[in-house]
Amino acid sequence: MDPSRKSISTDALSARKRASAARSWFPDGPTVSGLYMDDHFIGSHVGYTTYQGQISVPLWLPGQGSATEEAALADEKVAAHQQQVQKLTVAVHVLDLASEGAVLSARISNQEIVSDVLGRTMSDVERALHAGEVSNTDYEATVTEKEDVDGTLAESRQRLENIRAELESLTGTDTLPDLSGIDGRGLGPVGSQLDPEHDPRVQLAESALKQAQASYSVARHSYMPNPSLGVILSRQEQYQSPWDTQIGVEFQVPLPSEARNVPMVMKEVQAVGRAERDVTQAHRQIKAEYRQLHNQLTTSTQILQHARQLRVHSDRRAADLAEAWQVGEIPVIEYLRARRTALTAAERYAQADIVMRATIARMILMSGNIP
Repeated sequence: MDPSRKSISTDALSARKRASAARSWFPDGPTVSGLYMDDHFIGSHVGYTTYQGQISVPLWLPGQGSATEEAALADEKVAAHQQQVQKLTVAVHVLDLASEGAVLSARISNQEIVSDVLGRTMSDVERALHAGEVSNTDYEATVTEKEDVDGTLAESRQRLENIRAELESLTGTDTLPDLSGIDGRGLGPVGSQLDPEHDPRVQLAESALKQAQASYSVARHSYMPNPSLGVILSRQEQYQSPWDTQIGVEFQVPLPSEARNVPMVMKEVQAVGRAERDVTQAHRQIKAEYRQLHNQLTTSTQILQHARQLRVHSDRRAADLAEAWQVGEIPVIEYLRARRTALTAAERYAQADIVMRATIARMILMSGNIP
């Protein structure tokens, strides 16, 4: 569904046809010219009339045809690598949306649970308030906490719908990809394949360099305008003329000019220089990105372990304080703080889990294993 893929496919087809056209005998179409002269137009009565026709074709300069074909084939390879880069770009975008959507889904689930718990707590506090067991301040604190969670829940649902809409524009469906099945087992075959040299972005930069070099070769072989070879047929109608019909050969060779050649060649030299710069930058950026991915995977694994322990102990503490509040051992505000801490810990755990799985998925994508 990516519209840019169709455009890139058109570029590849165009380059393929240009390569085929470069195999033709002549670099351009033939030129036909005609000439007619008659002395009657100037008032003469000698009867001198000339008819002349000419057809000529341009000729390839040495090496120009093969250089033009190689340049077109280089354009086709660039288009092929652009297809791979575009596919990777869309895959990473979908992964980012899936990751953000998964975090929001887990956050919504946790917030819904807490909202239900706070709803029951608010009912209990309201009954206790009417019985004179708690102050109005405790009741207001419970209502405030419940409203805050519900407001955050509504915002999370809205953000999730926005992500679903954007995902549908990319894939045609608003169903979030399931990241729960992605774990460290998928990294087994990836380790040997995660090489910057195999990254499609590096390959695109290198193919763009070859394309610039091929265009430079065309410019070097086009050091002068193409010569032309033609045939001339002339008929002269003159009184008692023995040479009334003639046929001949014409050959035109435009001479080279620095005013034409130097700007053309230097333009391609600049393009080669920019392409070499892009290749160097691509290698450095991809290498740094791979290093960051490895570090992020190690860090996210450690964060996930800590977040898991934090969630477990926060849930236990919230449950213990809930019982303590029910029997009147602590004020409700302490329980609300513990419930808020437990919610934050659950959200941190969900985010750490998704970050770890998304990092693994990104490494799989970078290795070329795009589903």
